[in-house]
Amino acid sequence: MEAFKLIVCALFMMVWDASANLWWKSWEALYTDANFQTVGRVVFGEARGEPMRGQIAVAYSIVNRINHEGYPNNLNSVVYQRMSTGGYQYETLDLASHTRAWNDAKNRNTWEYRNAIKASRDVLCGRVSDPTRCATDYCAFDPCHATKSNQWWRATNKMRIGNHYFVCRVRTSG
Repeated sequence: MEAFKLIVCALFMMVWDASANLWWKSWEALYTDANFQTVGRVVFGEARGEPMRGQIAVAYSIVNRINHEGYPNNLNSVVYQRMSTGGYQYETLDLASHTRAWNDAKNRNTWEYRNAIKASRDVLCGRVSDPTRCATDYCAFDPCHATKSNQWWRATNKMRIGNHYFVCRVRTSG
């Protein structure tokens, strides 16, 4: 049954990509169980307890980064990208407490785990639209480093979804 779901997801992604004129920078298939787990873990750590729309926005931030010129062009490189401080972009991945909570929720199949995986699958399979339309960065408060413009990238389309502020990035001219 799982193989059938992955095939349906793959077919849906091909139709969605063609109809939306979206082309991934990478040929990596985003709709694999490993990717659902990877994105689900980020969603669980970053947006657990948020409304589904907020969890979907966090999942889309990963996809949007894959397709953005300022970030790596594949899922694992985006998720496990290191910052200049040495930690991961998605800070919860550095926390042992998050790893324990994720593994516990997964083993017990909690509603928080199921919601994170649902948001991950819905986004990676293209079953839901991006509520931010383009966000690559977000923060739980504003202003913060992630929601400010810098010399290379201008923060645009700032919006609040749940307890996070999301921004899109556009290259600055000059």
